[in-house]
Amino acid sequence: MGVVSALLGLRKTAVLTLVLVLMSSSTSGEGEKMFYPAGSSDIAVTGEPAHIGDELTASILVNNQGSNSGSVRLVLSDSTGSNLWVGKEVSISPGSSREVSAPLVPASSGALELNWEVTSDDGGVSAELNGSFEVQVYESQTLGLGFDSVEWTLSHGLDCEISASLSDGKQRDVNLSVSLVSQGVAEEVQRFGITLDPGLRTLSLDLGQPDADYVLVTLEPDGWSPSNSASNLTWQTSVTAPSISPSVSIGAHEPDSPGTGDYLNLPYWLNNSGDSATLPGVLRVVSTSDGMVLAQENVLAVSAGESYPGVLSIGPWPDSRMVEAEVVWMMDDATTSVPLTIFSQSESGGGWELPFDVMAAVYGAFIGLAVVLVGMIVWRSVSERTPSTEDGSKILRESRITRRLERAPQKREVKCPSCEQRLSIPTEHTGSVRCPACTTQFSAGDAEKGEEANEQDSREDASADSSASSEPVARSLEEILSCPQCDQKLRIPIERRPVRSRCPACRTEFMAEVG
Repeated sequence: MGVVSALLGLRKTAVLTLVLVLMSSSTSGEGEKMFYPAGSSDIAVTGEPAHIGDELTASILVNNQGSNSGSVRLVLSDSTGSNLWVGKEVSISPGSSREVSAPLVPASSGALELNWEVTSDDGGVSAELNGSFEVQVYESQTLGLGFDSVEWTLSHGLDCEISASLSDGKQRDVNLSVSLVSQGVAEEVQRFGITLDPGLRTLSLDLGQPDADYVLVTLEPDGWSPSNSASNLTWQTSVTAPSISPSVSIGAHEPDSPGTGDYLNLPYWLNNSGDSATLPGVLRVVSTSDGMVLAQENVLAVSAGESYPGVLSIGPWPDSRMVEAEVVWMMDDATTSVPLTIFSQSESGGGWELPFDVMAAVYGAFIGLAVVLVGMIVWRSVSERTPSTEDGSKILRESRITRRLERAPQKREVKCPSCEQRLSIPTEHTGSVRCPACTTQFSAGDAEKGEEANEQDSREDASADSSASSEPVARSLEEILSCPQCDQKLRIPIERRPVRSRCPACRTEFMAEVG
């Protein structure tokens, strides 16, 4: 009996010990938990209202109550346990709290039920760090783009008004690209980002004076997806550069014949038959003889297909019988004119008047005189230029003195039969000649016949000598040789000899040889 009682006591002790051990183990396991919610245990969602394709962010603040650092992550799943979104691991130091988040991109509209849970490879996550939440997802927003107006003028350039629309929802960032197309080649000239609110927004594009056939505008979503395709977000429109066709018309001036110092009224019309308005400009009356501005007036722009009338006052009138001028309409990149001729009453009207502008004639005379002087200088320099003597086949140019001697009357010499004085008489003279020395009078023909006989003999004697040497010759073994006529020292390279040369001092022509 005592033994049985002892066994029963031991059994109770063992059961009690086992219960205490189990209770101690349970208490110790709960003490190992490290991660708890820091504040509220509800999940927070940012990015709402959400549309299909938008990225949302779910997050919760987690505190580490343990003694060691650990890492946790946030995991999202739908009601079926699929479609998981896992956030990045976040390391939390002991006693610290950090936000743990995960991205979420809904693919369908409607109420989206999601489960969430904070997990850790280190364990020790409180049961409070899990739960569920609901997100309302709307359809994707729609973008729209269109041209409202396109206007191209000379004064303001190419202006385009476009409209960008966004359906109901939240603000969206978009990028706008503007390109100009010329001969099939597109070039982007503007690109900028804007934020659109739901509704319609008008944008103005100032493109200056481009060289373009088309304007291409593209609207691009920035970081989100619209419901419509990208092809609906590109618009192209043709453009035509403005053209003007200006002209000036003038009417009958008053008075018809203005006097010196008078003022003349000239009616005018500025016409534009183009398809665009002209630019503001200046209307001038300019004298054609001296370029003097006789009158000037600023004029406004003339619209397409319209005419602008006005009266121009010119004066005081100059003292001239006739004034020739031009009425000039000047604008940027365009000028047109019409001639104007007015006969006036000059103060010296009793005298004879020239039928042309005197100043124009004076200017023309000065210009003509200058041209003649330049021509004479050039002709004289060419005529007196010493020709090259390197080519023996070229005929040397004669000097001005030689030509002057050739133009003088030709003379011949005759011998007085009494005193043998030689007299110079014209070649054509055949009458009687009086010797100034002995006053003997004789016939030029008889004296010439006597001389011809003597000269014939002299010619026969000298013919041999002249045939042997028809022109002077200078020889030397050095580059320096002497002129055969005046002994002027000349430098003629030996390798160019024989060569015909001319002395610059006496102008004698001779053959330079080696010897």
